[in-house]
This record gives sequence, structure tokens and C-alpha cells, in this order.
Amino acid sequence: MSSETNGPCTDANKTLGIDEACFNILNSYNVPVRFYSIAWEAYWGIGKLQATLPPERNTDLVVSTKHPLHVYYRIQENETKYLEYCHTTYRFNEHGTYGWNISSDKICSDIYVIREPTESYLPILVACMIYVLLAILCSTSKVIVRVIRGKLSPDNTHNISDLDRLQESESITNTVIVTRKSSTRISSVDTFRGIAVLLMIFVNNGGGKYVVFNHSSWFGLTLADLVLPWFAWIMGLTISISKRAELRRTTSRIKITLRCIQRSLILILLGLMLNSMHSKSLSDFRFPGVLQLLAVSYFVCATLEAIFMKPHSQDTLLQFGRLASFRDILDSWPQWLVMGGILTVHTLITFFLPVPNCPRGYFGPGGQYDHRGKYINCTAGAAGYIDRLIFGNHTYSKTNDSVYGSILPYDPEGTNPIFLYVGHVLTKDLFPWAWHIVHPTHASVLVMNLWTTTLWAIIAYMLYWKDIIITI
Repeated sequence: MSSETNGPCTDANKTLGIDEACFNILNSYNVPVRFYSIAWEAYWGIGKLQATLPPERNTDLVVSTKHPLHVYYRIQENETKYLEYCHTTYRFNEHGTYGWNISSDKICSDIYVIREPTESYLPILVACMIYVLLAILCSTSKVIVRVIRGKLSPDNTHNISDLDRLQESESITNTVIVTRKSSTRISSVDTFRGIAVLLMIFVNNGGGKYVVFNHSSWFGLTLADLVLPWFAWIMGLTISISKRAELRRTTSRIKITLRCIQRSLILILLGLMLNSMHSKSLSDFRFPGVLQLLAVSYFVCATLEAIFMKPHSQDTLLQFGRLASFRDILDSWPQWLVMGGILTVHTLITFFLPVPNCPRGYFGPGGQYDHRGKYINCTAGAAGYIDRLIFGNHTYSKTNDSVYGSILPYDPEGTNPIFLYVGHVLTKDLFPWAWHIVHPTHASVLVMNLWTTTLWAIIAYMLYWKDIIITI
């Protein structure tokens, strides 16, 4: 937030950026007033000093519209004491102009609208309608093509002789069935995984700069926060399917375990390679990451399945009787026991591990604004403490949080899909996937991000159509 003499609220030549609004404050006091604001979710009795308002004049400010803001002002009563007035929370909307009059006669007046905001989410609605229309046209065209091919097919005749039928049956009998890689896969699993990967590409490229497509600052849940859990869940599902199939092919458990180790190491190596793009030297090189998290999770789960999984399904009724409904648990009790132990240890560490100068069980953002800075060195609680203890500075380096201010380093991560993930990271800022926008708006950034996602969707479809399955 910045203060200007001729700000965007009164200067027609000034333009607002993404997620910005004008806030015109009339200070009717005869003394300077200190204006504070902070995102509502981060308010714990202290805000950020945004501007000092001159006495008896208007001041134009540019405020963020990403989150509801908690605002108030302070007036100096004497050399050491300030009085706080008018604590209120307001949701500003993009490119709107708002006013606020403060005075000793009316200490806490309502914030009012001077100029209506723009419909910032309209581009999303338009984009959704376009994609739905394209999907309908694509599906309709496929049906029309099939009908035309059926009508024009030489086999489409109602007067077929007995000899023709005999020849046709012989040709069908002698037909060689060609198996494609894609035909051996589960379509529903690949579809869900494709949706998760494309959403990840869209989110990682900016998501049109919309808050709903960005990760939550700390608490809360957005669509972007679901991408990694979705991908991890589908990875766990395929582990169960693939390992059982390997065991049915009489592949030895040792070979399966070695293959799990190999794949995990490849994922870790790819993750470290991608992390090196954002590091200037080994001193700030980040060791953990998305692929590293998936690699460790895959190794633990796949190894457990390789060791304890039964290769063939057994008669549920004969084996478990009335407990057949709990077959998944009873049939895989060693895996459940190990994972339950891991979950118990993780929970105990989270809530009971002593962290220096921090309360037990705390897992908030820390920083200077959470709880009035009381937990400034407690970012991510026990998990963050262990990360910093093991990896030092080799963790997530973006510690300037837009809501909670400066926080300590921590790690937030706490088959063509891998190819698409690595590919989109490597080409994230390259043409034709992306280009520089001089005056970005939600609409212009959304168009670019949707184009990037669509382009990778086309690449994925072409690989599938050509029966090219890239795995590790």
C-alpha cells in the first residue's frame, strides 16, 4: 500500500493493477493520523503501518483486494501513548474506489463506495463457457463422423448372402488383435490423473492471478491446495494395482522392491534438477520439493505393498465370513499397522515435540504479525523446526509471505504425468508457452495461463494418440 498526493482515486491517468483498489481517506483531525491495515486472517491485535495521514486533507491509498482487510487508525495522545480507533473489517473489490471519513465528531464512520469495482471474475465465466462449447462441438463432431463412416462403410448392407456371411465370419476369426500400451491402462485413473496434472500446470503458471487458484497463505483451503493430495492419492491407487499385477506375473518381490528404489531415486534426481533452476549457489540450494515428497511417499508405500501384498484375491466369504466388509483392512493388516505407526509418530511429533521458545502443538506461520509476534521464530512448528535442523537453509526460500510478513524458512510440501510436470517447469517462462505482458490484467494473464494448460493438454493427447507412454 502506498500514499500519493495525486493518487489513482483522483488522477485519470493512473491505472490500477491486478487485485488493487483505491481508498480515499479524509482525515478531519488537526493532527497526523497513522493508518494500519492487515489481512483479516492474520489479525491478532496488531496491523501494518501503511501511511501517515496529513491533518485536514484527503489521502489516496492503493489497497490489496486479495483478502478482506482489517483497518484502524491511531492518534498520538502524548509522547509515549497512542490511542486506537475504529477497528473494522472490509472486503475491497478490484478496481473499485472507496472512501472513509474519520474525525473527532464521527470516530468510526462506514466505508463507502465512490466508484463501483469491475467484475474481475467475468473472464473465468467466459473461459468456462468457451471450453464447454468446445467440448460439446468436439463430442458432436465425433458422433457425426462415426455415423457417416457407418453409412458409407461397404459392410453396411442389408442384402448379405450366406457366402458373404461365411467369408465375413472367417475374416473375423483370422483377425489379429493388436494390443496398444494405452489399451492396457485404466481410463478412469488416467483421466483423473490428467485432470490433476493439467490443474497443477494451470495453478503453477499463475492461475490467472486469481486468489482462488493460488495456495492459501497458511490456514484455509483453495483449489490449488487440492492438486498435490489428488496426485498423491492417485499414485497410491496405482501402486496397489500395479504391484498386484507384477506379483501375478510371478515377478520376485526383491525385483519389485529394487524397481521401487530405482524409481524413487529417479524422482528425487529430477526434483533436485528442477530445484537448481531457482538456486544461485549450493548455499541456497533447496533439497526438499514436490517430486522428492512423492518419491519418499512412493518408496514407503510401494515397498510395503511389494513385501506384504498377496498376489491373488482370495474368496472373501470363505476367508472372512461376516467380516468381509473389512477385507481391505484384514487382508492388508501389516500395511495398515505400519502406516498407522507412521501416522501416530507424526502426530506425536507435531503436538508434543519441544520446540525452543515455541508452545507445544503450534503449527502456524509465525512471523511478526501472528499473535503480535509472540511466535516469530515458530514457523510451521515442529515440522519447520525439524526441516531447519536437518536441511538448514536448503529449504523453501520464499519467506516473504503476503499476509503474515517475513517468516522463517520451511518446506511447504511437508504415467506421461511426470513428463508433463517436468516439461511445464522447464518451459514455464518460454514462448510459445508464455510471453511478457506489459500491463497485466486478470483477463490477459488468464488467457496466457489457459493457453499454456491447453497446449500441454494437446501434447499429452498426441502422446496418448501415438501410444507413447513415458514412464520412469
